[in-house]
Amino acid sequence: MLKHKFIVDNVDPAEFKEHRERFSAMVEENPWLIPTVISLEIIPVTTMLHGFWKNRQLKKQLQIEREHTKQLQLGGGCQHGHCHGGKGGHCHHHPGGKPQLLADEPHHMGHGHHHMG
Repeated sequence: MLKHKFIVDNVDPAEFKEHRERFSAMVEENPWLIPTVISLEIIPVTTMLHGFWKNRQLKKQLQIEREHTKQLQLGGGCQHGHCHGGKGGHCHHHPGGKPQLLADEPHHMGHGHHHMG
């Protein structure tokens, strides 16, 4: 089983004291080592957290897009989420109540998307 790297078995107390004194002297001579080492430890953690958060956002977005696709395939109406179209109903966003691609609608170009132009 793995042991924590700071737990040491069978260490002579004199040797441990010497090691601690060398470490203290090194930090006194080079105080910049502490923030540098901490920064090096933080970088992988923040990268991992950012990746986890981004992955979670993308999974949610994919789930929403799959649901939109499913609704369109079933003929459930509009993907706006607030229309009451459905079968025989009327969607005020689409002529004849029929859904069309978002890219075909100019008023959707700015909703949450940044387009370079």
